[in-house]
Amino acid sequence: MEFKDIFLSIENKWEVDLTRVDFITMKENWDDGNHHIKLHIGTKEVRLVCSNQREIDELVKQWKNARNKNEYNKQNR
Repeated sequence: MEFKDIFLSIENKWEVDLTRVDFITMKENWDDGNHHIKLHIGTKEVRLVCSNQREIDELVKQWKNARNKNEYNKQNR
């Protein structure tokens, strides 16, 4: 998982514009300890798996930053 400005990139397979993510849900898999994350974009969702809390914290932080940038840009047009 790599962050490039407002984009989340996963292993050069796909990118998500974090400003378009409406909300994030997550569930811990008790069998393997991984967290299953869903990024909700309108009626669609992007699924990913995080193996530790640090990855989740970074994802949420980057999402908040991207949304704040987007709101700032909307207000200053």
